[in-house]
Amino acid sequence: MTIESYFCTDPKKPLNVKGTMQQATRKNLAIVAEFLAGFSEGAYGGRVNPEAKILDAKRMIETGDLYIWFVDDKPVSMAYIAHRSARYSRLNAVYTPPSCRKKGYASALVAELSSVLLSEDLVPMLYADLKNPDSNKVYRNIGFVESGKIVDIKFK
Repeated sequence: MTIESYFCTDPKKPLNVKGTMQQATRKNLAIVAEFLAGFSEGAYGGRVNPEAKILDAKRMIETGDLYIWFVDDKPVSMAYIAHRSARYSRLNAVYTPPSCRKKGYASALVAELSSVLLSEDLVPMLYADLKNPDSNKVYRNIGFVESGKIVDIKFK
């Protein structure tokens, strides 16, 4: 897998995107598990049962760093603040179900989260699989700057 690392110091929020960002809570457990299963399927292939992601979803929600974009009370996208260091904060698990894509929801969520992190004096960063041109384009459009490629090699 070849991934690009990105950072953002000036997020550009997309215009005219409906919805709001909310911190995930326990009442969102089932949808977060479903979104995590969808993320895993897209990133790694193969069918993933959402039940297998319940513990991951619970752990992520309990950190207080998982956020969901809602439109008319319907969850349409999620993103997770996976790590904070003294200078940076890494976002991951950015996911929008196929039926909700191409509407700017992930862009709005990542841009909003990036603004929050910058207000905490942290530079948001993330990694994106270069096999996914859509996500790479989204990140560049909202102000993320390429920072270097990483190659992950798996030996069997």
